[in-house]
Amino acid sequence: MAQLFSLGIAHTLMKPFATILLLVAVLSITRSARADSSLELVLSDDHVVFTTATNISMEMIFRNVGETNMNPYSLLVGLSVVVDGKEYQRDPKRVIFYNGVLFFQPKLGWRSRFSFSDFLIPPEALVSGRHTVALKDAGSESNTQTIFIEPRK
Repeated sequence: MAQLFSLGIAHTLMKPFATILLLVAVLSITRSARADSSLELVLSDDHVVFTTATNISMEMIFRNVGETNMNPYSLLVGLSVVVDGKEYQRDPKRVIFYNGVLFFQPKLGWRSRFSFSDFLIPPEALVSGRHTVALKDAGSESNTQTIFIEPRK
């Protein structure tokens, strides 16, 4: 009888607990989806001709169009570069030096630079000629820019 009584209490307590867990799961999914759509990435560099593939760096702007703060270091860590339609992740062996603000406020833009050497881009992907470049981070993708790699003559 005591076992039946305790099973009844456990069953009664499990319903609200399961409901709370489900609610927390839905809220976290909604919050992460909202955070992803709150970021805009803009490639803003007017430098389009590079003499070698080893010296390519470009300016970007992170735009927080949401209502909550963002972590700039996490944005840098999560950044990937898209060259000619193929996405390349950040090289995990490269250290990211960051000494900026702890959070990035809503309705503001934050300028930074990225270097191709920080990503796992094979040399054959950066041969002489015309290339398209974009950035990806937190579910957002930047505008596409065209760059040229032209060796010195």
